[in-house]
Amino acid sequence: MSKNVDVLVANEDDAEDIACLSYQVGKMHDDALPDYFRPTPEEEHLRIIQNMLKDENAVIFKAVDGGKICGFMCLLIQEKSRNGYVHSKVAYIYNFGIDEAMRSHGIGGRMLQTAESFLQTKGVEAVELSVFMFNQRALAFYEKNGYRTLDVNLQKILK
Repeated sequence: MSKNVDVLVANEDDAEDIACLSYQVGKMHDDALPDYFRPTPEEEHLRIIQNMLKDENAVIFKAVDGGKICGFMCLLIQEKSRNGYVHSKVAYIYNFGIDEAMRSHGIGGRMLQTAESFLQTKGVEAVELSVFMFNQRALAFYEKNGYRTLDVNLQKILK
C-alpha cells in the first residue's frame, strides 16, 4: 500500500484530472463491450464530473499521491421508499477508478473505507454499485471488501 496517498473530497479544481481517469475507466468499458457502450469523449467525462461536483446529492473522492490525483470515486446519495427496501438512505457508486499505473497498491481499499466512513456520518445505511461481468478484477475487489452480489442483469443484442 502506498502510504503517501491521501483520500480527500474533490472540488471543482479537480474536475479535469478526475475526468482523465474517468475516461480511462470508460474506455476500458467501451473496448470490452462495444455493442453496449457508445464511446464517450473525454469532454463528456469532464461535463459529467463538473455536474456531479455541483450536485448536493453527490460526492467525489480523490486519491492524491505526491500532489497528483491517482484515483477517484463518484457517489450519489439517494433516498429510497421504505416499501420493499430495508435501507432508506443509500449511496450508489456511480464511477470509480485508480490510475492504471497505481493499481494493486491498496488505494482502492482506502478509498472505499474513507467513503464508507463519510457516508455513515451522513446517515447512509448501505452502498450499492454495478459491475459488468467482464470486469472480474473489480468484482473480486468488491467481494474482498465485503460487498455481495444482489442480482444479475442479462442482455442479448439482436442484429
